[in-house]
Order: sequence, then C-alpha cells, then structure tokens
Amino acid sequence: MKPRRSSYKLTFLDRHGPAGMLRVKAMGYGAAVVALTFPMFTALFDNMLGFSGLGLLAAVLGSSVGMGVFTTVVSLKTGDAAGEAAKYFTAGGSSTPYEEQFSQEQALIMKRDYAGAAACFEHRIQLNKDQPDPRVIIAGADVYREYKLDDARAAELYRMAQRLPTLTPGQDVYVANKLADLYLGPLKQPGKALVEFRRLIERYPNSKTAQQARIALANLKQDFVQDSARPTAT
Repeated sequence: MKPRRSSYKLTFLDRHGPAGMLRVKAMGYGAAVVALTFPMFTALFDNMLGFSGLGLLAAVLGSSVGMGVFTTVVSLKTGDAAGEAAKYFTAGGSSTPYEEQFSQEQALIMKRDYAGAAACFEHRIQLNKDQPDPRVIIAGADVYREYKLDDARAAELYRMAQRLPTLTPGQDVYVANKLADLYLGPLKQPGKALVEFRRLIERYPNSKTAQQARIALANLKQDFVQDSARPTAT
C-alpha cells in the first residue's frame, strides 16, 4: 500500500533545518549592511574622491555589496561556531551526536498530517544519503509503522538503519524488535522474525535482550510446531 500524498509543501526551512534560520538571519544582516553603507560610500566616493556618473554608482554598489557579502559570510561562520560550541556543552562533545528534535515532523503529526511527516523524513534521508543518520531513518520508519502508512516501507527503512556502522546497540535492539513486530504482524513473515531474534541472541548473548529474544524464539518455534501438527483441510 502506497502512503497517501500530502498537500504539505516543503519550505526552505524544512530543507535546511536549523541551519536554514541561520542563513536567513545572515542574509538579513548582509542586506542591512548594504542599506546602511550605501549612503556612506556615496558620500566618500563623491565628495572625497570625486567620482561621478556610472563610475560613482559602480564604486558605491561594489563597495556596499562587498560589505554585505562579507557580513553574511562572517555571520554564517559565527553561527556555525556557536552551533558547534552548543553541541559540545549540551551533548558532551563532538563524540556524542546532537539529538535532533524533528520539530517540523512533530508539528505535522500533531496536525494528523502523517503522510506529510513521512515525506519530510524521506526528504531528510535523501539530503543525507552520503552520510545517513540512523536516527532520521528510524524516526521515518516509526512514522510509517505507527500510523499504518506503509508497513513494507517501514521494514525497508529499519533494515537500512541496521546496515549503518553508526547504529548504536540501543538502536540496534529497538530496530530488531520493531522488525520482528512487523514480520509477525502485518507483513506475515514469521520466518524473518526468527532471524531477528537469533540475531539479537548472537549479538548480545548475556543481556536481558537476549533472554527476552530466547523466550520469543521458543514461543515462535512452538507455534510453528503446532501449525505443522494441525491436520490439513481436505
């Protein structure tokens, strides 16, 4: 089943996230500098240097726009530096990934525009396909699964997350359990659920997760035995 199309159109801020607001502000600062320096450079080139006509206009525009561009670049660099500092002090340094809140997607979910939220996650995934973030992929899969948009796509995204080297053990356990739920439920592929439980046992043999997986595996195998023992309808 294909997800419903949403009427929601991605905005500039949707595409660029928090960095988009920094860019808007930086361009605003640059435009303000152009407006403020234009009369200053006009007076400088006209009264002090004797420029006139097209030469005066070209000199003033070049200087004002140059100052505006310089201000925009400095503002962007300052914003990036501030962002990195915030990550360090709030997330414990560069080794700890910044936890993104997905505010746009959450707002769409609050409006019950689940297809719109899924589309936003898909866009994020495409934007970062060279450096995929498992949190984004898992969150997108959760939307597809929780709101029954597309169970097959949810499973595909969960499997995509499993292949990422940056997947944490906690995320790995979460994804395996959600995949097992899908295989046992709407996708009706219990054999693949067995694979997920075995995988958890092999990867985390002495953990509580492995204990729970062993119980689920035993129950599932018992179901298979009971199903095979039932007489077939004639």
